[in-house]
Amino acid sequence: MPPVRAFFLAALIGVAGPLRAAVLREAGGLVQVRGAAEDNWRQAGKVPKKLAEGDGVRTGFNARARVEFDGGAVVEAAGNAHFSIETERLTRTAVNALFGTVRLTGSASGRKAVSVRTPTCVVRVRGERTVLKLTVAGGGNATVEVVEGAAGVEDNEGASLVLMAGQRVETDLAGLHAPTAAPTPVQARKSDFTALMRRELGFELERDAAFSAAARETRRAEAELGRALIDADGRRVRVEEFVVRPAADRLALVVMNGRAEGLSYFSWDGTFDRALPRNLEPVMAGLAGAGAATAWTVTDFATTRANGDASLLERGSGGHQVDVNGNADPLDDVAGGGSAFRTIFDRYGLYLNGTLKRGFTGVALQTYSDAAASSTNDPISGAALGAALPIVVINTTYPDAGTARRTTLESYSDGTVLTRESLWLEFGGGVAPRASLGSPDRNGEERVSFGGRTIKIVMPSDAAGATRQTP
Repeated sequence: MPPVRAFFLAALIGVAGPLRAAVLREAGGLVQVRGAAEDNWRQAGKVPKKLAEGDGVRTGFNARARVEFDGGAVVEAAGNAHFSIETERLTRTAVNALFGTVRLTGSASGRKAVSVRTPTCVVRVRGERTVLKLTVAGGGNATVEVVEGAAGVEDNEGASLVLMAGQRVETDLAGLHAPTAAPTPVQARKSDFTALMRRELGFELERDAAFSAAARETRRAEAELGRALIDADGRRVRVEEFVVRPAADRLALVVMNGRAEGLSYFSWDGTFDRALPRNLEPVMAGLAGAGAATAWTVTDFATTRANGDASLLERGSGGHQVDVNGNADPLDDVAGGGSAFRTIFDRYGLYLNGTLKRGFTGVALQTYSDAAASSTNDPISGAALGAALPIVVINTTYPDAGTARRTTLESYSDGTVLTRESLWLEFGGGVAPRASLGSPDRNGEERVSFGGRTIKIVMPSDAAGATRQTP
């Protein structure tokens, strides 16, 4: 090659910059990657993991991923997000955000261009350091919020603007909207929750086609399209239900409700002592208990009920199966006689808005009456608490002799009052007759109230087993 031609070729290569490698530095929960030339997604596996141009990353429910780029830019993805690496070169980093929420930290100093492309806009980092949050919803609609620094936003029509810290803007197929002030932290939590639930309602998670053998085609259609149910007050509620499998030995059940006043959801995430089968029917059936020990035992679980303003979290660990009709406690016996196996947990904690209110610990418990109430330590983590837990008195009543309604009142010495109400519903709406109390074939409704806030969740009948995993 002539020296002059070689010189110019080298110069061109230097201007374009060599291809660089991005690195998947953190992966929590279900994180998958897909190579640029591949058709199928695969588990991310061990991290750190190198990524190249065109590679895609997606996260499952409640998962997270962190990708670091050679120039110092960082992309952090929340659950149910999908993005890909468009360009990673010496002078340019570009990411395609296709769905969900990502957080970008980058700098435009040193002639390094950092940008994120969505279906309806391009966001470019300006200045020494910029932190921004970008959410892509259905139809490609995007919301850009600048947390720190500045960013330029350009829509597909060529219109552009500069966002400063504390500002946000929405884009859709019609172009850029007028920028507004970013929400307060409280407003942001509500907005994030609403956006998450809306994404969940529209995002096609992998469902288990064999979730129930009975009425297979009908149930599959309901799982994919959702359904409108009538609650105890006669109001129509949009109900979506998903079965998610974050790992071979984990099962997550998510039930979301859409009402005129907002969104609420129930999530049960259980870890088992062995890998689960493809057909989850026997696993789901065993959650409510059985006459013989089931093949799969729940060892750990986390149950969440939330509506954006309030949350009730229950966690348990050390699960093992016990014949409650054969132990020394007659109060936990199951009517009908014979063996009745239920899962008992050695450690349990109940948290209101993230604050532990009560819990207990034990070793190989055969009955909950032998558990030791938690006082100065978190029962799950063992961490020391700043103050002793309040004393609690729990009473369960059946307030209406004519209807299937059960109320549990928890009164705490610090003034907290937690009311938990379970109702079994008529198929056409309203509360079912008292004879239906505890029926596994009826839809139910749960109402959790504390601090002047109430979480209402209509529960499909096939989700009942998971709700009974609470001690």
